[in-house]
Amino acid sequence: MRAADLATRRVAVWGLGREGRAAIAFLKRRHPNLPLLVLDDAADGSAPAGLGDGLEYAFGPDRIARALDNIEIVVKSPGVSLYRREIQSARARGMQVTSLLNLWFGERPDVTTICVTGTKGKSTTASLIAHIAARFGRRVALVGNIGRPITCIDPESADIAVIEVSSYQAADFDGQCDIAVLTSLYPEHIDWHLSVDNYFRDKINLLKRSRCCVAQRATAEILRRLMAGPSRQEFFDDEAGVHCRGIEMLDARRVIGNVLDPYLRRPHNLSNLCAAMTVAKSLGLDPVAALAAASGFHALPHRQQELGEIEGVLFVDDSISTIPESTAAALAVYAGREITLILGGHDRGIDYDGLVKNLIAGAAKTVICLGDSGARIYSLARRRADQQGDIPCNIKRAQSMADAVAYARRVTPPGGVVLLSPAAPSFGPYRDYIERGRDFAAKAGLPEPEEMDSYSAAE
Repeated sequence: MRAADLATRRVAVWGLGREGRAAIAFLKRRHPNLPLLVLDDAADGSAPAGLGDGLEYAFGPDRIARALDNIEIVVKSPGVSLYRREIQSARARGMQVTSLLNLWFGERPDVTTICVTGTKGKSTTASLIAHIAARFGRRVALVGNIGRPITCIDPESADIAVIEVSSYQAADFDGQCDIAVLTSLYPEHIDWHLSVDNYFRDKINLLKRSRCCVAQRATAEILRRLMAGPSRQEFFDDEAGVHCRGIEMLDARRVIGNVLDPYLRRPHNLSNLCAAMTVAKSLGLDPVAALAAASGFHALPHRQQELGEIEGVLFVDDSISTIPESTAAALAVYAGREITLILGGHDRGIDYDGLVKNLIAGAAKTVICLGDSGARIYSLARRRADQQGDIPCNIKRAQSMADAVAYARRVTPPGGVVLLSPAAPSFGPYRDYIERGRDFAAKAGLPEPEEMDSYSAAE
């Protein structure tokens, strides 16, 4: 769908977050006189300042449900699930649903588009791709789910758009990108997608709409089952493609070089780097020079970010961790040190049994549980502890981040690590993982992480 098609239609924008506001501005630029209805789930919401004239509002689920009866097209923000009853009913009546991402692609932008998705690793991989390409003198825009709406791209000053795409955005993507990257695939966001199969299918919809697909070898069977391959398909973490043997990087049998950067040498980041290097190869960039360019990459906020030490104890913000696999990866980075792990948050019914087994076996010295999922993890851990008898792990409940950090400071000895890696979303006491990470830093008495809201080749 193109923005030009909306000129005479009854259009609503659903969501008043960053992307919803960007969608309003995008439509107003193209159709200054287009009347827009703005939908927002906050029942007590009010019209924000600065969005311009010609807007009507419907706040709360009841008013939204009634408003949809008179709407032909909804430009939906990513957080609004395609599987919601109101959307399913309205679509059955003929209402069309699109997104800012689809409208932007409908403009047929004259840039090379690289869309990066995956359960984990997409932000780091997208940033690595942008970092490497910029070092080769390419004019790069890094946008999307990473924090900048896609409409921030200026086609006059960019020839490559690296776009982080969430599962919410991939689900109804109807454009075509030049390269789609799948970093990893684990069960996640089941509350939005309603099932694991839907989640996998929605993620892979992005890959179906690409000229070239770059995917982690571990996802190959799921890809084979759910999609017919695009014109070109390349796997990383695969002996036939870009992969690592220890810290040595190879492309099939050809040695590219050693990964020297300590942050990129972490196992999960080696995989992200292999993905970025595969994209670099697809862009025709010299692999040896690309690997050298990657060495200047800086860690992103809230991703195993080492905030600093207090009395010999290292505090690490891994607030982005929302699944057990990412928490396990963070624990592996600091294996051999005494770890106090703070975990838990919003409970989406994820299976924590494997993580609990790992913790009970001694992956962390102390585990502090927060939130609803923390309560379930605590119960699972206590039950296993009762069955096993003596265990090398101290398990505790906490009511707040302040309680958790205070206890962590009391029990973690010099040389140890206090690791916030929640294995759960932040919904509830926090707006998002960023706010959660900032609170962790504040309660520890350390500077808040600087957020990355833009990308510059000069960095």
